[in-house]
Amino acid sequence: MLAKAARENFPVAPFFLPRAWRTDLMAVYGYARLVDDIGDGDLAPGGADAELLGLDRDQADDALAMLDAFEADLRRVFRPAAEPRHPLLRALRPTVQRHGLDQEPFLGLIEANRQDQRIRRYATYQDLLDYCELSANPVGRLVLGITGTASPERIRRSDAICTALQIIEHLQDVAEDLRRDRVYLPAEDMKRFGVTEADLAAPRGGVRLRALVAKEAERAAALLNEGTPLVGSVHGRLKVLLAGFVAGGRAALRAVAAAGHDVLPGPPRPTKLSLLREVGRHCEERGEPDREGISARVRASARGVPLLRGRDRPPGPQLRLRHQAAADGEAPCDVGPVRLLPPGRRHRRRPLDPEAKRARLADTRALLDRMRRGGIEEDDTDPVAVALAHAAHRFPIPLDALDELIDGVLMDVAGQTYETWDDLKGYCRCVAGAIGRLSLGVFGTAPRTGHSEDELERAPAYADTLGLALQLTNILRDVREDAATGRTYLPADDLAKFGCTAAFHGSTAPPDADFTGLVHFEVRRARALFAEGFRLLPLLDRRSGACVSAMAGIYRRLLDRIAKDPAAVLRGRVSLPGHEKAYVAVRGLAGLDARAVERRGTGRPV
Repeated sequence: MLAKAARENFPVAPFFLPRAWRTDLMAVYGYARLVDDIGDGDLAPGGADAELLGLDRDQADDALAMLDAFEADLRRVFRPAAEPRHPLLRALRPTVQRHGLDQEPFLGLIEANRQDQRIRRYATYQDLLDYCELSANPVGRLVLGITGTASPERIRRSDAICTALQIIEHLQDVAEDLRRDRVYLPAEDMKRFGVTEADLAAPRGGVRLRALVAKEAERAAALLNEGTPLVGSVHGRLKVLLAGFVAGGRAALRAVAAAGHDVLPGPPRPTKLSLLREVGRHCEERGEPDREGISARVRASARGVPLLRGRDRPPGPQLRLRHQAAADGEAPCDVGPVRLLPPGRRHRRRPLDPEAKRARLADTRALLDRMRRGGIEEDDTDPVAVALAHAAHRFPIPLDALDELIDGVLMDVAGQTYETWDDLKGYCRCVAGAIGRLSLGVFGTAPRTGHSEDELERAPAYADTLGLALQLTNILRDVREDAATGRTYLPADDLAKFGCTAAFHGSTAPPDADFTGLVHFEVRRARALFAEGFRLLPLLDRRSGACVSAMAGIYRRLLDRIAKDPAAVLRGRVSLPGHEKAYVAVRGLAGLDARAVERRGTGRPV
């Protein structure tokens, strides 16, 4: 029974969670799965479950009798003096006791399955929502209870997500539910779209049924929108878990849409890759906590999920289903063949104010201090903290470089400008040189014949210098983009020397400015840094050297492009074509750059 967890649209108890959470979540899942199997008549043959609950084996097919017996056994979980009969309920008891869980969510799941025995059709969408209040929402509330994060606002968001997931499952299983003599598509909607139960029994969905499924998918997407801020209200591994729940729903909606909203040939299921992509998107969600710790703003649209709407129009070969953020208040519409428009542009996240950024950076520095004190346990709920502590234990990573990185980001937050190259060099060492030294801690050096201990000891300095070269190249490439955000990184001394003190907001250089001279001056400086930094390559093992060579080689060639056409950085972002990047990568893998540096003793790769 617990093996069915792998077939759900969402992750039930993924490996990255603390072991205690996984145990408790699987106990709750086992309970919910058994209740559903009783209601659906999917119990293992032989009547063993009925016997465990004190019934005759031949009563296993009597869903109402089984549910009554199961409820009686559930109540034993909450009575200390009683011992539950069913092993899944005995496994549930420690979870209930650890977290002080209430019995109401568990009873709600039983009542939902009782309702399935009595009610086979739902007249209105509100009737369906009332059913989901029993069949789905209790699960989310139990997850919040187990993780100790329940609040009225989080529960409201969780209910929206769980109801959405239930509706999506109903859409995927239209044909299977009909075989059980159940229809979860609201009768009022079926009438509006001209869909009959005979249409549900067809081998493929007709135009009207597909339009109806698109409508219900739109409603589910709107509910996911409403619940999504829940992800941004928590942190660490719980955030990844909740992102998985939302991502499972979004990926399933994409699968339904990819099938043209024809769910009758078989349940459209998302691929693992699509699920992982959605999880990644939702892990980036950020919420502004209110007094209960959750965002007060609902995002206007799901990230990239088509929100579908039918429109009145004369009959024609295509009915365009357009994106919208909500599904209520629509007038009846004619339906025709369905075609989806591409997903709309994603909404940009609202930028944080400087104080919020400083607060987050202070939290990050506090995490580093906690790690230095050995305060990160293996089952810590922050996956970044666990991974970083593991890396620091395994490799000689210079943790002070992480503090320097925070210092550099704080300079960005303050909008700091730089008078001289020495000033800018200090910033570049923080935001880029530090990364080089941290990477070297993982790569290590590979002593070879001809490389003295003194040379190996200079590897961190080479890594630092290579970071400076990369950062200066970045600054040249992004000079116009940075100007648009009010930032100027190039040293004020250099700008004045070449008459370029005016900001670079246009596609051409300011009048009377020697912009080409300025770029060539900075290019020469960056090339000297590359020449020194590339001396790191022969000190690395082959694979590490290939990695560094590919990355640095791409930037080195990018610098050459900028040198050939300095004004290009004012017209747009300069980049290398794919074939040139591939060439650089092949050179790195073959070790050609490292050998070229060794032959020359210093200089650039060819």
